[in-house]
Amino acid sequence: MIATTREERRWFLRTVAMGLLNSAGHTQPPIQVEEMLKHPPQVYDTDFGVVDMYSNLWDATFARPPSKRGSVFVRIDLPPAQRRYALAREMLSALITSDHGRQMGLESLFLDDIQDAAEYFARAILAPETMVEAYRQQGGGSSMFAKEFGLPEDIAELCWTEHCAFND
Repeated sequence: MIATTREERRWFLRTVAMGLLNSAGHTQPPIQVEEMLKHPPQVYDTDFGVVDMYSNLWDATFARPPSKRGSVFVRIDLPPAQRRYALAREMLSALITSDHGRQMGLESLFLDDIQDAAEYFARAILAPETMVEAYRQQGGGSSMFAKEFGLPEDIAELCWTEHCAFND
């Protein structure tokens, strides 16, 4: 395992999220994560995908059959905000297990704390600091934040709180 602090890992996750957003040309919310998974940067072309599933076992999970394209399997009946969050959360598994991610050592950086890292990554890509700050500067408040960013209410509250801490 690479010795890093939680803050360093979170900085790295925010940076990766911004790189993916910039690559996809996203400049305003809500972030269309499903499109990013269907049309990834070339380095992740064989690592990202989306498969709809009928299941009540989980909202989404990432799987990579041996020597095959990885995909996020996501429940077809999820509300849009929950679907977006589940896809974003599982995107980190796709990044970590990709050829590029393994070459960068992402497995040793995040695998021990994958759930926390994946949930943080999802928040970082769905509510990036720069977009939240722009939203605030335009007069946006917490009451419409979930709707504007397409987030589940509980996740929006957590994102809003995290971004408040960044600005203190």
